[in-house]
Amino acid sequence: MVAERWLDEHDFMPMRFLTNDFKDCRLIKLDPSEAHSPFVVEQEGVGPNDPACKTRMYYLQHDGKWIDEVARSTRPDSEIGDIVFESPAEAVELLSSLFGKPHVRELPVTEADVDAYIARAQSAGSAEAAFREFLARYRGAKKRK
Repeated sequence: MVAERWLDEHDFMPMRFLTNDFKDCRLIKLDPSEAHSPFVVEQEGVGPNDPACKTRMYYLQHDGKWIDEVARSTRPDSEIGDIVFESPAEAVELLSSLFGKPHVRELPVTEADVDAYIARAQSAGSAEAAFREFLARYRGAKKRK
């Protein structure tokens, strides 16, 4: 009873750890208005080696590693393709090959990186607009290759 009251009085979200289980992931179409729009695989959770146990958003890369959303935003546009899947089948095939503890691509992130990420996200206006902007940068990087 005391624990229930404490939970009611505090903003508490149960901690979820990052997994390789497809049931914990979201497959997001970068532009829902396009029939053949590419996808990203997203998951919210605590990284396996995070001593602070902070919940973060992660994206699955083609190498099977997960990358933190803010850390991904610090990388050049030429690396956007690392997390973009051309079809749901491609993403599901990779996910079904992952077993055990998830591996995270660890990259340093500064407060300035976090501030820049927040500013970009706010300027997009909505998650859908942010994904469309991301898709445009991905396509631009593909053309430059």
